[in-house]
Amino acid sequence: MKIVFNSSPLIFLARLDFLAIFIESGDEFYLPQVVKEEINTKQDEASNYIDRLVANHQLIVQGVKLLSLAHRINEHLGRGESEAIALGVELQTDYSG
Repeated sequence: MKIVFNSSPLIFLARLDFLAIFIESGDEFYLPQVVKEEINTKQDEASNYIDRLVANHQLIVQGVKLLSLAHRINEHLGRGESEAIALGVELQTDYSG
């Protein structure tokens, strides 16, 4: 199963110590590059944990190719949310959140 994360759900799951449950499931987890940048604007325990998951290839950071879709969605949502949705469409994921 492919899953794309936006910053807020990822940070909340990390802070609540539930992210490991998802990561250990064997599914593929992605986040757009801009979401990674949003998470790293605040260096805390959650962002450090997420960085370790990225370094261990348990979370895959990927750039969005469907930029026109992301820009259209960005008229109504934030950039991270827009790129997460666009990446979900691009990768044909099972879930985006």
